[in-house]
Amino acid sequence: MVTSEDLKPLPLPGAGAWQSIGVVRGCELPGGHQSRVFAAEHNGDAVVVKLTDGRLAHEAFHRRLEMTAELAEVDNSVVGPVALDSGIVARLDGWLAVVYGFASGRAPNIGDEDDVRRMASTLASLHRSLARLGSVDLPAVATLAGAALPVDRDGFSRRQLLHGDFSDANLLFSDRRVWIFDFDDCGYGPVEFEVGNTLYMVLFDAAMSSEMERYERFRQWFVDEYRSASGRIVLDELLDKSIKLRVEALERWVDRPETAPIGIRTATPAWRQSLRDFVRSQAGRWR
Repeated sequence: MVTSEDLKPLPLPGAGAWQSIGVVRGCELPGGHQSRVFAAEHNGDAVVVKLTDGRLAHEAFHRRLEMTAELAEVDNSVVGPVALDSGIVARLDGWLAVVYGFASGRAPNIGDEDDVRRMASTLASLHRSLARLGSVDLPAVATLAGAALPVDRDGFSRRQLLHGDFSDANLLFSDRRVWIFDFDDCGYGPVEFEVGNTLYMVLFDAAMSSEMERYERFRQWFVDEYRSASGRIVLDELLDKSIKLRVEALERWVDRPETAPIGIRTATPAWRQSLRDFVRSQAGRWR
């Protein structure tokens, strides 16, 4: 599999390429991770454009976008792609461009109990919406690809569509609504894994900053509210197993980036070292 280290950086599309899809490009926005993200204008409306290097896009890239568009039709919290004349994906000088409506709001505060509980109830509602889509031709979420994770027994739910990267980084709160975006890692798995994966992402930051109390508070609030909002019995032992699987997958990916999701394949050496440091910090904790 191709990694960013095998390729020369792809130059950004020129002005003519942007004009060809009716977009006026604005400033680049932070937080794109595996993509380049820009504020823009399309047909007079404020939008956000995500550019993904076409050489690194996964084969399920288009199917995930189609799923997100369908999901946005049944869940008004989901920020779906805007249809262009060429469809929901445009090719711009080697990049795959996707236009999304502009969503305004603030990022959740993971140290605030009300925000954390709102995150958890949002996830419970999203899982119900994803379950309404029925069967979609997508693989398991990356961590679970090939993993021996039992389902329909030992408390795990049957597999369903998951967001795949549900965290404070992919949510915006306003007074009246929540916006959910970035379904680039969507795939199948049990809901317990998604809850555990959200905990894992808070754990990562807490472990790297030596603020484990923050993780423990977040876990208590988030899991308690998810159980209440979803009506599901979510066992702590299954959440721990899910976190263990996530840490083990990260260890494999940093050792062999060519097998990893695009976000790790395109990571800088310094960031990969941070990932290794985290894996070492968790040695033995989830065994």
